[in-house]
Amino acid sequence: MLDLVQQVQANCQIATAGQVGYYSLCGMLLRLRQLYKWEQGLQPWQEGEPQEVLAWIAQQEEAWNDLAETDLQDLQWQGRRLDPFAVVELNTLIASEGLAYGAGFTHGLAPMCFLGELWERQQRLGLTIFILGPELARDLDAAPALRQGEVVYLRTEPLAYYLWDQLADPTRQNNIFFQVALAAWGLDPAAWLQKPERYEDAFQALLAAQGEALIRHEIGEALEPALQATLPEIVQRLPHSKVERWVRALKDALADLNDWGRLAHILERRDLPELALLLAWRPGFYPYLVPELAPAFWDLQKTRDWEVIETARRTALQRLRQTAAQLEQEWAALAARDTDTLQRTLEERFIRPLGL
Repeated sequence: MLDLVQQVQANCQIATAGQVGYYSLCGMLLRLRQLYKWEQGLQPWQEGEPQEVLAWIAQQEEAWNDLAETDLQDLQWQGRRLDPFAVVELNTLIASEGLAYGAGFTHGLAPMCFLGELWERQQRLGLTIFILGPELARDLDAAPALRQGEVVYLRTEPLAYYLWDQLADPTRQNNIFFQVALAAWGLDPAAWLQKPERYEDAFQALLAAQGEALIRHEIGEALEPALQATLPEIVQRLPHSKVERWVRALKDALADLNDWGRLAHILERRDLPELALLLAWRPGFYPYLVPELAPAFWDLQKTRDWEVIETARRTALQRLRQTAAQLEQEWAALAARDTDTLQRTLEERFIRPLGL
């Protein structure tokens, strides 16, 4: 098993070398910090010594320069040679070892891969859910949850780092939805940040709740009929563009809003803290795509009637499915045009009306 871990980690280094150019400076530093903590075995709330972290980053950059043009290498397991993207085959072979493997493509179609301990395997709505514990190999990307075909991965270790960074981010502290969520959990953010080890049970409870929320998001994305064919085409034609970011946000919003997704799960449980966190951590285009949710949340606070959330969900879902259908029509009509015209037309048609 050790040999497989070393092979996958070598590929993770190659994958990281291909990913570094696709993040903003802030995003890059955040991911480097999390990668360093994982490599050093630190808890999410523990920080490395600045000089040691800087020296580690310098070593990483030198290694990435040497790997910039390298492809992921085949993996050897029990005398077999496997393509690094043969995820289903490899997972079948390593299941008896209590491991799970993932590989695919992330932002900018850069490769990504990881290997971790398999804590639990579930079957839901025709999908296989892998819940991973400690990771044995990972790259810079480390998305806490992702879907590859009919397999959904929940990566609890990257999720823990991500959650702590969200909790500790000073720009989040004055977010009213964030404050409502923690108050509903009975938590004092200042005390939590000052003595995080005292609140580990609360952190684990939040981790479990967010893990289930992410699983439901991925299930919603897998079962959402809109944009199944169009999204991959846009990612390939218009990588790193505002259009790509917008259509990814549209797909995410549909996944959260549909009958199988995250908001339906929140409604089933009438989970106020989870609803508040959904609103607190909406990135990028998301608030502009689903403006119905925030007013509905405040109506809920006044009336305690969860039907206002369900109405907002249905209204937004219907509107966004119409938007997705219009996008698919526009894309089919414009796909033969040059890239600049295609991007400019889609921005004018869909993004500018949002006021962006």
